[in-house]
Amino acid sequence: MGGFDPGLHFARVGGDPVRDAFPARRPVPPWNGRSPVAAEEIGSRWERALSSAPTARKRLAYVHVPFCANHCLFCGFYRSPARPEALDAYASLVIAELDLEASRPGVSGAPVHAVYLGGGTPTALAAGELARLLRALRHRLPLAPDCEITVEGRVLHFDPEKIDACLDAGANRFSIGVQTFDTAVRRHQGRRTSREELVRFLEALRDRERAAIVFDLLIGLPGQTRDVWRRDLETCIELEPDGVDLYALNVFPGTPLHRAIEAGKSEAASPLVEIGSFYAEGVERLMAAGWRQISNSHFARTTRERNLYNLLIKQGADCLAYGAGAGGSLGRLSYSIEPDPERWAAAIEGGSKPLVAMREAGPAQAVHDAIVAGLEQGRLDLARARVPEIERIEPLLAQWHAAGLLEDGGPVLRLTTAGRFWSTNLARALADFLAPAATGASSPLRGAQAFSSLATQRTSA
Repeated sequence: MGGFDPGLHFARVGGDPVRDAFPARRPVPPWNGRSPVAAEEIGSRWERALSSAPTARKRLAYVHVPFCANHCLFCGFYRSPARPEALDAYASLVIAELDLEASRPGVSGAPVHAVYLGGGTPTALAAGELARLLRALRHRLPLAPDCEITVEGRVLHFDPEKIDACLDAGANRFSIGVQTFDTAVRRHQGRRTSREELVRFLEALRDRERAAIVFDLLIGLPGQTRDVWRRDLETCIELEPDGVDLYALNVFPGTPLHRAIEAGKSEAASPLVEIGSFYAEGVERLMAAGWRQISNSHFARTTRERNLYNLLIKQGADCLAYGAGAGGSLGRLSYSIEPDPERWAAAIEGGSKPLVAMREAGPAQAVHDAIVAGLEQGRLDLARARVPEIERIEPLLAQWHAAGLLEDGGPVLRLTTAGRFWSTNLARALADFLAPAATGASSPLRGAQAFSSLATQRTSA
């Protein structure tokens, strides 16, 4: 850990905590606390993982479909244009990748509790290819009887034939990237369908009553005023999906939106103080309408919606990954697959899985996963999570309570709405302080007295 900055760990006291508890949001990198594996060792380590009996952790499967019809301005996940020749071959290649590993003990020895087809845009695939891929996943992986099988999609090109093909092949959950219902804001971001077309599509999808339907809404899009945000919330509630995600917009460097803002061709994204305020209003409105908050971003209206994949991934579940650009984990290893579709395809056709990076979990990983998972659901039992030296962080917890981020000072942390908005900051702070204790290294903070002094300085700042 480098120089200690109290502003990254201690919240501002005295303002509106959901708007300005911290100067910026801090992400929790998935590789946090993991050490890179040397390139020359990746193949042998992967072979050993496939040959080993599975761990007791829950298990997931993720399939990445890297193709999109166009690059939406805000998106940091765009990889490849949806070319017909690449789309036609993709499902067969993923099935071949499944066949490379399906019989190995590390894959076949434990049930898979959730499958997620993400991207990119999985629904860019043809109806028959989607169905073939879903059936292959069901036949080649040991899916649990109640396995959640999600297909992520957008309205464009997701026609009734594709919907029915997915349902008939076993999909039981659709995650639709709505982002906003406002036509002008949508068109500015590269979304081609209007509000009216979007609503008709979602009503038809919902009325099939054959799968859980979940929307994503983004907070902070350029042009998204408070009135636009309120209409988005009301439209979502009126449509009665099974679940909704409220995500804060991240403007990734290199995205079309970032370049457009830098060049003065787009309005800026909403400031963080406004995003926090919109989030709090969204939580209040959904809860008042009878929805349940099952994670910091996710709300369920019905019992059909479990959000299982997203919750388990935060808990450190094993994740079997397939497709160009996918990432997963198995045992103590996390890994990334070649992102270039052509290089990935060549490797699969040659009979090998092209892993381009691998990391190994350290001794603090279990504690790190427990912290992230607990805070993601708004409640962290420090003792149950086996957080070491709890007394060492008590001044930090007291400071967060004073700032309005916690309902009380512990040892069971219950997050307020503001605490949920800033949960990644809390997770990063706890990881920074507890990693030395978990590994046996010396701590950058020498005792509670110094810690309390820093907390007091931040409180009075």
